Amino acid sequence: MTDINKNVLAEELKYFEDNKKNWLETYKGQFVLVEDKKLIGAFSTPEEAYKKGVEKFNNEPFLIKQVVEEEQVASVPALTIGLINASL
Repeated sequence: MTDINKNVLAEELKYFEDNKKNWLETYKGQFVLVEDKKLIGAFSTPEEAYKKGVEKFNNEPFLIKQVVEEEQVASVPALTIGLINASL
């Protein structure tokens, strides 16, 4: 990912966080599509949001994020998925 794309996505994430409280009232549980600090739409699945993002923006960066009160953090230890191994 280029530095330009990282900056764009950082701006989109900030826009998401700035609007999250309001969006929780309307779009809770849905996946929002954000591009250029604008809400493009809310979708039931991330696949629907992705399809719309690709149709509208082709290969330009855009953000898809689920509107939830608290995000769940996934932890996948490297040993579990075999990225590293330990010999005893």
